Amino acid sequence: MNAFITQHIRDKYRIEWQEEYILGMVNQLGSMSTMRILSLCDKQNLMSPATAHKYLKNAVRHKLLTQKRNKEDARGVEFTVAPKGDQFLEEVKHAHVRK
Repeated sequence: MNAFITQHIRDKYRIEWQEEYILGMVNQLGSMSTMRILSLCDKQNLMSPATAHKYLKNAVRHKLLTQKRNKEDARGVEFTVAPKGDQFLEEVKHAHVRK
């Protein structure tokens, strides 16, 4: 897949490719903790944990992801794809199909 194909969609939502990557990862793997997202980005040598954290927060700020505190451990936060994130991913999917 080519990240350039979806550039116009990222421009529309005013997000970066790193946010798209994190959103896609949460969409594929399901609800995830902050530490799991950061460690997967680091493990794949894609982003440092600090960079991944920055873009994770941006995805929440852009309302692509929702965060929810863990009821058993208030320090833990789980991230899931928000409705706006689903809409973005649908547009990305169609952009690759039209290619």
